[in-house]
Amino acid sequence: MRRAGFPVDVVFGEEEIPGADDWSYGPPRCLTPDQVRTAAEAFAAMPAARLTEGVTPADLAAAEIYPTIVWERGEPLDEVTAHCEALVPYFRAAARDGDGVLLWIS
Repeated sequence: MRRAGFPVDVVFGEEEIPGADDWSYGPPRCLTPDQVRTAAEAFAAMPAARLTEGVTPADLAAAEIYPTIVWERGEPLDEVTAHCEALVPYFRAAARDGDGVLLWIS
């Protein structure tokens, strides 16, 4: 997402949660309602295909982007864009309702 200039870190989160323990890849983090609105607006303005412009499965495998085995097999990048597209209504609904978002990678 950083490569595409996305304004909010929707993968790892922006804000630390005070006192949160490490849950495997670090402690959970969150997005405030304002950050969720910013992300929702950015998702609405950015085609999902922008995430994969100029990138090949071999590039993702070389960078050890999970799931590496998928990229090593040369699978198309449709999985990336599909997951991004799935976030659009999620963030739109969270922004509409004034919600923050908890982010945690396990």
